[in-house]
Amino acid sequence: MADIDAKAQALSAARHRILQLQEQMTDKVLQMAAEVEKLMDVVSMSEAKAFLKARCNLPAVELSTYVGFAKTLKGSEEVLRTSRASFPVMKALVSADLDARREILERMEIGAQIDTKDIASIRRRLVAAKLTAAEALTAENKRIVAAAARKRVKQAISEFEGKMSSFSEELRLHFRKGQGDRVVVQAALCHQAGRLLEEFESLFGGDQPSLASLRHMSPQYRIAHAHKMLGDIATGRLSEIGPVQTSALQAVAGRARVSGDFRPRKPLSDLASLPFRPRVLELCAGAGGLALGLERAGFEHVALVEFNRHAAATLRKNRPDWSVVEADVRKVDFTQYRDQRIDLLTGGLPCTPFTSVGKRKGKKDDKDLMMEGVRAVQEAAPKAFVFENVDGLLHSKHSDYVAALLRKFSKAGYVTDIHRINTRDYGLAQDRSRIMIVGFRKDLAGIFRMPPRFPGLATNMGDVLQDLMSANGWAGAENWVRMMRERPEFDRFGNPIGIGALSDTIRGYQGSPKKGEARRALENDVSYAPPAKAAPTNEDASRDGFLPGLTNRMRARLQGFPDDWEFVGGLGAVANQIGNAVAPAVGQAMGLALVSALKGVDWDWERMMTKFDRSTDRILVGSPPLDVWLDAAEHHSRSLNEPALS
Repeated sequence: MADIDAKAQALSAARHRILQLQEQMTDKVLQMAAEVEKLMDVVSMSEAKAFLKARCNLPAVELSTYVGFAKTLKGSEEVLRTSRASFPVMKALVSADLDARREILERMEIGAQIDTKDIASIRRRLVAAKLTAAEALTAENKRIVAAAARKRVKQAISEFEGKMSSFSEELRLHFRKGQGDRVVVQAALCHQAGRLLEEFESLFGGDQPSLASLRHMSPQYRIAHAHKMLGDIATGRLSEIGPVQTSALQAVAGRARVSGDFRPRKPLSDLASLPFRPRVLELCAGAGGLALGLERAGFEHVALVEFNRHAAATLRKNRPDWSVVEADVRKVDFTQYRDQRIDLLTGGLPCTPFTSVGKRKGKKDDKDLMMEGVRAVQEAAPKAFVFENVDGLLHSKHSDYVAALLRKFSKAGYVTDIHRINTRDYGLAQDRSRIMIVGFRKDLAGIFRMPPRFPGLATNMGDVLQDLMSANGWAGAENWVRMMRERPEFDRFGNPIGIGALSDTIRGYQGSPKKGEARRALENDVSYAPPAKAAPTNEDASRDGFLPGLTNRMRARLQGFPDDWEFVGGLGAVANQIGNAVAPAVGQAMGLALVSALKGVDWDWERMMTKFDRSTDRILVGSPPLDVWLDAAEHHSRSLNEPALS
């Protein structure tokens, strides 16, 4: 403890005392509820209330909570105790309806921090979502009709573009040549403009905002400007309009550029399908585990920053369409992304300074990039951020550093929480616990919930590695697989978590086992260090002290990478890429939870987490269901008229 400075020690001690007090307060509330329940076994509810108020001086505001506890929260005591639920939270739970209470308790069970504001938000959302059978059918019919209407409107807009294109060409020739009888031509053009104006207003409405209130050359500006030009021509003011001003009509037809602006313009028909996939900027992207998971969740990558040349080459090899920036995060100016609609900034920042098997130098380690993550958030100004790291970051030694991080995020305008997540809960045969530092802009705070766990996806090392372990004809492979399948598994506290062997945390390259790993290797019937160059053979198995080793492909599969994901580099370089990666399944689960919060959608979680065949991942990758995204698109279109939040 000598190397813990006074500030870190004070913070750690304060946290310990406060958590103890919270636990004691929760216990007191639960004990009070139990005593009130015993009382109501003897007397009626009305008598119990009168007695508690008159003889025990129990405030009326607390009475209903204690009296209602047995009916609403009986059986949930352990969840409440583990989450250190306060009296106001229990009061809100007692008064909540069954569905809201069930969802809130599920969130608390997976470690979410819940306050009364969260409970109120959930209750409002569920009330709004409750529909009768007839209402549900009406809603479904409405969705189908809306989809058909969108298709018809897009077709109508496309046809309108053609008419606008022809009309703008006639105007161009009129100003250029003054062909025929100018009075007759002008009258014809005014008449045509009137017809087009009627069609325009039927498609886009006649009440357009003033140009002065709109950002120059934004989609809304283009539409409003075209509306004004058509109105001027239709009312006989063609002579007041010059050829330059008519470019507004060409812009609506998708044919013109503003003078000096050489950005490509989308046709008007494409304005109905503005991009609504959430956009992500990723730091320390490594071999792409987190990026792959976010891709599965529907995210579009704006850029992936990675310093290691082998890892950057791996990213480019597997996803040539990704924008990979091979650079040191410390030298990247993230202000260049501020105007690129970044929904999420994320990354697996280096864990070496905080890992329990390292030197744990923390903020004094030159590999620490946590503060660079803060700078990136400040400069890019995303809606949300998520940084992955090891549990060791929460060690008391680093308490002051974590407190400083949270203060800086708060000062930057974000509400930040720290959550734990484990690969074993998402279908991987690996016990890999990590923390997720999750922050949302303060105007969006309170909308995020961690993804649920999926015990039904549980597997074991034997079933996962069976084909790879027997690839070189090892006769003992079948017996090894059976042992892995039948071995009981325990968490780090010794609690049983199921049957089926889980791998230890997959680490980077090690030439030999670190302290304790050799012993665990014997217990686990598998060797982790150094990485095996090939699957075991019968000759290997005949040697004294033989333990099957894990090849890099086996390690990659235990991390959840698809078999067709190709790694660039030698044995050590590839081992480091795999060991340092965020498991794609964890990235996918976090990504879906983030999309749910950012876009306000709910998932069929089981379907979304099981729709990817890990061995043919690239073939099956796809965005979430179209109807979900169409709803998001409608929301995005409505938001065009709302002022942007800084």
